[in-house]
Amino acid sequence: MVKADIATYLRAELALMSIPLTAEQLEDLVKRAGVLFIYAATVLRYITDGDPLERLDIVLQASSTEQEASIKTREIDGLYEAVLTSALGSLRLERSEKQRMELVLHTVVCAQEPLTVDALAGLLGLNTFKVVAALKPLWSVLHVSGRDDSDLVNILHASFPEYMLDPTRSGQFTCKAELQHGKLADLCFRRIRRNIPQFNICNLGSSYRFDTDVPQIDEKVKQMIPIDLLYACQYWAVHLCLGGKTDERAMELHEFLAKRLLLWMEVLNLTKRIERSIRLVEQAMSWLQGMEGLKNTIELAQDARRFTTMFATSPISRSTPHLYVSMLASWPNCQPVARHYSRQANDLVQINGLEGTQRQLGLLSLIPVGVEVYCVAYSPNGRLFVAGTIDGRVLIWDPVTIRITVDPINAHFDAVHSVAISPDGTRICSSSQDETVCIWDALSGQPVAGPLAGHTSWVMSVDYSPDGLWLASGSDDGTLRIWSTQNWEMQGDPLEGPNGTVNSVAFSPDGSIIAAGSMSTIHLWDPFSGKIIGEQLKGHTNYIWSLAFLPDGKHLISGSKDRTICIWDVHSGQLAFGPFREHIHGISQVAVSPDGHFLVSAAEDDTIRIWNTKTWQSRMLFQNTGTVNSVTFSPDGLRLISGSVDGNVRIWEVQELPDEQVVDSQLEGHGGWIRTVAFSPCGTYFISGSDDMTIRIWDLQTKRLRRSPLRRNHRILKVGVSGDSTRIFSVSEDKMVHVWSEQTGELEYTIGPIETDGAHAFRYQELWPAAFLFDGKRVICGSKSGKIYMQDDHGPSLSFTGHNEQVHSIAFSPNGRLFASGSADGSLMIWDASTGDRLFGPLTGHSDCVNSVAFSPDGTLVVSGSGDETIRLWSSLTGAPIGNPFEGHTSQIRSVTFSPDGSQLVSGSQDRTVRVWDVTSGELIVAFEGHTDFVLSVAFSLDGTQIASGSADTTIRLWNAPVQRPTSAPINTLAPSWSMDKDGWVHDTQDCLLLWVPPDLRSVLLVQQNTGLISRQGCIELDFSSARIGDRWETCYRPL
Repeated sequence: MVKADIATYLRAELALMSIPLTAEQLEDLVKRAGVLFIYAATVLRYITDGDPLERLDIVLQASSTEQEASIKTREIDGLYEAVLTSALGSLRLERSEKQRMELVLHTVVCAQEPLTVDALAGLLGLNTFKVVAALKPLWSVLHVSGRDDSDLVNILHASFPEYMLDPTRSGQFTCKAELQHGKLADLCFRRIRRNIPQFNICNLGSSYRFDTDVPQIDEKVKQMIPIDLLYACQYWAVHLCLGGKTDERAMELHEFLAKRLLLWMEVLNLTKRIERSIRLVEQAMSWLQGMEGLKNTIELAQDARRFTTMFATSPISRSTPHLYVSMLASWPNCQPVARHYSRQANDLVQINGLEGTQRQLGLLSLIPVGVEVYCVAYSPNGRLFVAGTIDGRVLIWDPVTIRITVDPINAHFDAVHSVAISPDGTRICSSSQDETVCIWDALSGQPVAGPLAGHTSWVMSVDYSPDGLWLASGSDDGTLRIWSTQNWEMQGDPLEGPNGTVNSVAFSPDGSIIAAGSMSTIHLWDPFSGKIIGEQLKGHTNYIWSLAFLPDGKHLISGSKDRTICIWDVHSGQLAFGPFREHIHGISQVAVSPDGHFLVSAAEDDTIRIWNTKTWQSRMLFQNTGTVNSVTFSPDGLRLISGSVDGNVRIWEVQELPDEQVVDSQLEGHGGWIRTVAFSPCGTYFISGSDDMTIRIWDLQTKRLRRSPLRRNHRILKVGVSGDSTRIFSVSEDKMVHVWSEQTGELEYTIGPIETDGAHAFRYQELWPAAFLFDGKRVICGSKSGKIYMQDDHGPSLSFTGHNEQVHSIAFSPNGRLFASGSADGSLMIWDASTGDRLFGPLTGHSDCVNSVAFSPDGTLVVSGSGDETIRLWSSLTGAPIGNPFEGHTSQIRSVTFSPDGSQLVSGSQDRTVRVWDVTSGELIVAFEGHTDFVLSVAFSLDGTQIASGSADTTIRLWNAPVQRPTSAPINTLAPSWSMDKDGWVHDTQDCLLLWVPPDLRSVLLVQQNTGLISRQGCIELDFSSARIGDRWETCYRPL
């Protein structure tokens, strides 16, 4: 049937051209075409492009070297040979013409996408007339969509490049792919190098705007970025990898990275292709592997990958001028990209203190999720990574573009504790506090199976078997369950261990063992028989949150709430290495690199550590701003993905970071959440307590440590100073009070532990430091049940009953006769501190938990700050509410206190702001913005001139307390001239984009209202005085 159609087609078309055709000739042509219409079409194009009778005769006589060509291809090969012989074998062709024709033809064959005539000319460095002349004899095998130079040149049929690239078929006409790709790589570099201009390619007039706000931006891009330049920018790395390795080409690559990197990024960003830059630089790095004597080029490529990844995956890419104004200004001078490009920069924004900060260059990208991230996982094929959140969602990202691939999956009704991806990368499994396990399609996000019911408590962990046929789930109900991934039915009975909860599960690399971690022991199970293998692995003293096998299957790694990491011999059940105690808080997750050379551990001390599995030494450390709940390697082992309490997913680079990228223990700042700050009455120092288990005493004038940190073995929840400023006290997580000499730093005495009704041991438990109080004589502690306990250094603890839920805050009155308490039940109570009698309460009005309470200096007022985002005043004499709620915060209020004269209130909130209020009117005086995470504690200095705030971003900020604002003065008179938003953009009061600040520098940026900032990383300050920004940005850089 097809042959009949081809015969009809050839007869009709040749008749229209008045070409006589005998029945034998037609039969021969149809026989040669077989079932390939492309053969017939090519014959017609070839015949009509010259002397029809002569060319028809050439076609009918072509033999196609039958011994070398298969039966399937010999006819079309013969036709292609005839066409190319006619085009390239003409004696009338000059040698240069033939070479040009071959160059054009081979370029079209090897091009990664069709190019226009103009683009071919631009890429090859030829004038358009010569390209048209070269194409004309090849019209039989190439298709030009029109007769205009802007029309695309296409291969007529896929069989032609197959023919051209196969030397056994095309012989003398072969396109040598490696050679041609190498030429094209050189041509791409050359095209980028000769472009004019080399900077600000689209003539953008101001750095104050996003690209989308530039008038006629699309027309500018189309006009200034021709197709050939865009092609060169998109495909140079592809051609580089497909071409051969030569020293000359390596020099071309070095020149490109050292001089054209920023122009190239401009082109990709303005054409909305910037995400491709990451993969292209990675391809270049792959090409460099194994080449000798290229250390500088390799280091430059590695830094270029960091540079492009940060730009491409961050909000800075919304404004191309900030590639120079911000990225170049903030890139460390010691790094190769800065060394090559900063010398061309003029009067960029000065970031003072940048060289003194402890940069975290391993942080490639920060992805805001908005809520706590409990778990992350990377697909084995590297095509996606996922995260599970506290609000029950599962999110899926493309690891190259760092963009969500499908809408967030509302997977569960409660927190997602664990996610796992099937070995083939097609399925995502999630487990939750809602006691279920669910399976999702990794590409579409649609449900595949589940909820798999059976567990009767939180499902803490899931893991796929290496062959993908089985799924294991471990639960707080004490059972391990194995599910078939074929029918999603549970296999056999639940496996029950003797020690209660199953917090973590892991299959061995060969699938023959399932390890399950519980309260403090590990069990090894045979997944097929359901029997325990050997004895329990004992050594930990608290919950085992995470397990991971080394690739050899001989060793199992465990991470525990007891702060240790252990390495076990699987066969003997004995401890092989460890326990290692490098983390200062519980281990939340351990994971092993694909090659088994490295272990990564994440912990509640806000850090991620990398371990060498040969030496078991900690190789590097990344500092986070909050408990790191989960971490995992990418399949190539080059990156880490982490999820944390602060609501962010982070991408870290592992390869080639300095061995000593470890937070220096001599740096003065805290290494964990700062939960409490207090000023000394003498006004010369202030103190802070942190999750890093230290109390630090700071000189108020120099902002430096007065002495070495005071260390305990538990998180510090509360600090205070005696009335004569000679002693300081701390209350720690173990419910102990420690009293220290401020002068010597020596521990003088302790009180406790305070007897309470205990607390849940779950690792994500929130701590409420304000629920602990010490006045120099008595310590008061609020409990989860709502009871309040009081103890002094002489007698047993006393208990007070009133609240129905956890006590979040307690405060003594100035004379010590009263204390107030605030609870998760939303109520406030006022008590007689001597008798324990409840004087007033429950005082209601808040619609959420009361997180902080404080008395006014004269003792007549009590202030309360709540999770309902409001502040309320109460009379301590009558218990009556006073005035209306103070409103303005946009998230939970964590800390409130009065100014020394009682005229102002200061509040700190989870909205990351510190706010000062007029007590009489309830009006906001000023809002201080600068912290990048929850503000956990605030305090006024005794003279009322300064405010200190401690934050989950691990910094302390000092602020100038506002002078009382006259009633008629507008609030904005106290506002700064610039501020930073959540994406890192620094705006002025007209909302102009001044600068973009990288994620690792935001928490240490000194804002205008700060009088000091204390951080383990140091601090930076912005100077815009001579910066060439806005409409002067075009003069900030001189390209070579």
